[in-house]
Amino acid sequence: MKAFLGGVFLAVLALAGQQPSRAPSGPEAAIREADGAWAKAIAEKSVEQTVTFYDPEAVTAGSAMFRAQGIPAFRASWEKMFAQPGFALTWTVARVVVTESGTMAYSTGTWKSGTDQGPYLAVWRKQPDGRWKVLIDAAWMIPPSRQ
Repeated sequence: MKAFLGGVFLAVLALAGQQPSRAPSGPEAAIREADGAWAKAIAEKSVEQTVTFYDPEAVTAGSAMFRAQGIPAFRASWEKMFAQPGFALTWTVARVVVTESGTMAYSTGTWKSGTDQGPYLAVWRKQPDGRWKVLIDAAWMIPPSRQ
């Protein structure tokens, strides 16, 4: 019995020394949730769902992005992208930062499509209805020689 209680004591001490992981909350959690839904829409190649994640004034930037400004241009660009055989795009969010005002934010991370990859930046703006939408969608290509 002593050995059992000693084992339990050691286990409790080990667990007490571990820090609980901080789960995102508030605006950061809302942005991460929107980001995940946006990624799902792209994975499903749903043009109409994909464009719902863009702010009406959205623009693109960066060497790996198609040029678009406004929802009609995003719709046309995603239609072309999704029509490409074997098209697939994934990304991993590394960081989400929300402004003190709580009305703007950005997320950064890395993206991958086939053998292409690189960093990205998405600038998010809180909408009047409380949803977060992408205002700037930017991605850069890392040349294969530097990967």
